Amino acid sequence: MLAVILIVIGTILLWPAGSANTLIIYSGLDYGPEVASAFTKQTGIKVKLIRLSTGALLARISAQGHHPDWTLAWFDGATAAVSLDHANLLAHHLPEPTDLTALGQSMVPANGAYVPTGCTLAGVFIMPRKASFASPVQWSDLTQPIYHGLIGMNDPSISGPTYPALAGMLKSAGGWPQGKDYVKSLRADGLHIYAKNDATLAALRSGAIQIAIVQSSAALHFAQTIDPSLTVTFPHPAYVLPNVMVMAPGLKPALSAEAKRFIAFANSPAAQAIRTQQNDGDAYYWPITSGSAPRAGMPPLASLDLATLHARRWGSAQNSITAWFAKRIVGPGS
Repeated sequence: MLAVILIVIGTILLWPAGSANTLIIYSGLDYGPEVASAFTKQTGIKVKLIRLSTGALLARISAQGHHPDWTLAWFDGATAAVSLDHANLLAHHLPEPTDLTALGQSMVPANGAYVPTGCTLAGVFIMPRKASFASPVQWSDLTQPIYHGLIGMNDPSISGPTYPALAGMLKSAGGWPQGKDYVKSLRADGLHIYAKNDATLAALRSGAIQIAIVQSSAALHFAQTIDPSLTVTFPHPAYVLPNVMVMAPGLKPALSAEAKRFIAFANSPAAQAIRTQQNDGDAYYWPITSGSAPRAGMPPLASLDLATLHARRWGSAQNSITAWFAKRIVGPGS
């Protein structure tokens, strides 16, 4: 009898937090609070939203492991979702959004471990409009002598959305591990590495670098609203970066049903209108459902040379690649 009691108590203590009427959502996206408020207003379902940087969000989920204190998480990066799924930290068979475009349909994983809710581009070039040199066009151009010492990017070990940009660079240089030499050559040519967008873009404005490689949402927001002396160019190819939603495994049926209602709401026209109208960087994304348009000033996706990353292949290699980058590119062994 004592053993049975202890098992029951342990199950209650270790069950994911939240009641059937409360969703705990970790959001790595700026518009998360506004969408959560609109959802509660429409449904009456309570939401506790915790705003985190993507890197901190992923670290928090990993640290909690198989005793999650969250219901849903919303962030940039299908590869990051795959990495969490490989650790058995995600629920499967989430409901596929309705009215997906062909691009959106291509982002849906076979096991339903995450749901795509839009996309940005993993890495674009932002630089002064009046630069004394032409913008690079292809990723291979960055190794040309004219760009030596002028380029900066985020550290993928700290900035969560930067890993897909690094993966795209590696893919363009032949894949992994073949692309190592390309990244090493960039570092030898004076590649600057900063923690996150704010530091990289500050270095660009100060003149410490002349080209910053950052996520398209950050670059477009910065050039259009903060410093119009800067311009954004899109590499050939530009790698698609989905923003995704994932759910903790083992939720009680009532809580799981409410979480799925939030997932559906996030892709609804009403929620997408809220998301694209915010005055922040994450609002600069492309919807992947029919009937929803990006904010004004965004280039049509059809006008860009797009490429996709195989989420499962690159997600399974994320830990190995970021560890290599930290040791050989950022660290003393570079």
